[in-house]
Amino acid sequence: MKRNTIIAVAAAGAVIAGGTIGGVALASGSSEKDQGTQAAALTPAGQSESQVAVRDDDSDDRDDRDDRDDRDDRDEDRTEADAPAAPSTAYTQVTALALTEVPGFVTDLDRDRRDDGTVVWEVDIFGDDGRWYDVDIDEDATQVLRAKLDDDDDDDQQVIPDAGIDIVEAILIAEEHTGAHFNEVDLDDDGRHWEVELRGDGFEHEVKVSVATGEVTQYEKDQDDD
Repeated sequence: MKRNTIIAVAAAGAVIAGGTIGGVALASGSSEKDQGTQAAALTPAGQSESQVAVRDDDSDDRDDRDDRDDRDDRDEDRTEADAPAAPSTAYTQVTALALTEVPGFVTDLDRDRRDDGTVVWEVDIFGDDGRWYDVDIDEDATQVLRAKLDDDDDDDQQVIPDAGIDIVEAILIAEEHTGAHFNEVDLDDDGRHWEVELRGDGFEHEVKVSVATGEVTQYEKDQDDD
C-alpha cells in the first residue's frame, strides 16, 4: 500500500509539471510491469512516448520560428521608420518643372512676391540649345506661367560648370548648414560657387557653396530687417 501511494504521488507530480516520465522508475522497488502500466497511463491513447516527444519538439520549433519572425518584423519596422525621407521641397518641384519646359542648366532661382500679392518662382536656365531662358512657375509648383527667351547681354558673361553639384543640392547643403529656409540662389559669374540666401529665426543667412566639392566656403549671418 505504501509503495502504491508513492507511485500515485510521483505520477501526479509528473502530470502537473506537463512532462512525460518516459522510462524513469517511479519508485524504488516497483515491478517492471507496474512501471510500464504507469508510463502508459501518462501517454495519450494510441501514441507512443517517442511520438509525443517529437510533437512537443516540433511545437517548440514552431514557437521559436514565430518569435524570430516577430523580431525580424519589428527590426524591419524600426529600419523603415529610421530611414530618412526623400526631399519634397517646393524648389525641387520648381526646378524639375522648369527643366521639363526648357531642358538645360538652372543658374538662378528666386521666390518673388509680386505687387498684387501673388508669389511666383523665377527660374533662369541656360538651355541645351545654347540660349538663355526665363521661366516663371506658380507658387504651388504645378504650372508654368511663362517661358521666354532672355536677351540680356549680362548672361553672356556667365560660366556654366561642366560638373559638380546642381542648384537643388546647393540649397539642401545651405539649409542643413544654417537650419534656415531657402529664399533665393544664383550661380556666381565664374561658375565656381552657388550663392544661397536663406531666412529664419529673425536672421538672414548668406552661404557660398563650392560647385566642385559641395563644401560651404563662406557664411554670413545678419539681423533680418524685413
